[in-house]
Amino acid sequence: MILVDKNIRKKVEQENLISENYNENNLNCVSYDLTVDKILAENSKGIDNYNLKPNETIFVKTKEKINMPYNLIGIVSEKNSRMRQGLRVDAPRYHPGHSTFIFLRVQNISCNIISIERNTKIAQIMFETLSEEPDITYDKQQNASFNNEQEYVGFGNYETEYSKQIKDVDKTIKEAKEDIDTMSHKIYSNVLALMGIIVAIFSLITINYNAATQPSIDFKFLIAMNLSLAFCIVLMMGLIFIFLNTKKNKTLWIIYLVIFILLAVSVIAFCLFMF
Repeated sequence: MILVDKNIRKKVEQENLISENYNENNLNCVSYDLTVDKILAENSKGIDNYNLKPNETIFVKTKEKINMPYNLIGIVSEKNSRMRQGLRVDAPRYHPGHSTFIFLRVQNISCNIISIERNTKIAQIMFETLSEEPDITYDKQQNASFNNEQEYVGFGNYETEYSKQIKDVDKTIKEAKEDIDTMSHKIYSNVLALMGIIVAIFSLITINYNAATQPSIDFKFLIAMNLSLAFCIVLMMGLIFIFLNTKKNKTLWIIYLVIFILLAVSVIAFCLFMF
């Protein structure tokens, strides 16, 4: 059963349902309007006015402090006017025995900037009667992090657990940027490597074709030119890998060094043999 205006008024008078800053003008037929006290935005301790940008979310502390009897539950809902303005307001259910100021999560889901101001109505709370009192009320729970919350306490006792589950936006963006940089370096290196291979193949074909069309073929000179060209190609490929690959592959570098050394030794040995 949901309390009506006269029930709410009576509970306030007799049981201190709204223990601080109760205002008779905020009482509706089946609810009570909650008003803004402090706006918690941009890590502030509390400001009076704030221009809420589209898709931005803030927390708001209400002026009213509730003191839930053991046979009631408090349900916060949006005001029709605020919903049409483009505000989305979320809050937990307030259990029997919960005494606290109310902290609302407010999000602008419109395309406009909405001004949030102190002393303005932001949401409404309704009170529903339980079938009977629970065995363990909120004020008697060991993990009741948000009982008697005078100022915003964030995650409360859940700080360690919940902080691990949240990824830092700046860190995520940095990791994404690093992935993009790595990918772009790989693309550049692959393009340059492909161009180098094409130029190398074309050069080898040209040199060998010109040598084959000559009246007399100097095989020693031809072998020396091919070895020298192969050495230059491998050297160029190594420079591409050095300057454009941020993450080094150990196995690839071992293979490269082996080929490089073999070609260097072959070129030197053949040149010494020739001369």
